[in-house]
Amino acid sequence: DDALAFVGDVIFALGCGRLFEGTPQQMWDSLNRIAAWPEATTLYCAHEYTASNARFALSLPDANDALKAHAEAVFAARERGEATVPTSVGIERRFNPFLRARDAADFAERRALKDGFKG
Repeated sequence: DDALAFVGDVIFALGCGRLFEGTPQQMWDSLNRIAAWPEATTLYCAHEYTASNARFALSLPDANDALKAHAEAVFAARERGEATVPTSVGIERRFNPFLRARDAADFAERRALKDGFKG
């Protein structure tokens, strides 16, 4: 009712949790349930990984100017010592590379790329 969700390690600002248990399809389903919430829903994730996640998102072929501008705002906030968490469903729908995946297979490819990403 308060449009607040504590999402732990399922979704992060511009990212998502690793697949230690379960399948890519199960994580994809969980992410899509969260993405279906109203866009004003505030998401409290468990870690501040936003800058690292932004660097990964920018490395993907579907990075666009809006994502670049959002990433620059994230980098500037972190340089000032400001938190970028919480986030919102609307922001994540627009910029999170895992929510931008076409399907569970595309999600799994992106998750595998992020697991090996050095950026």
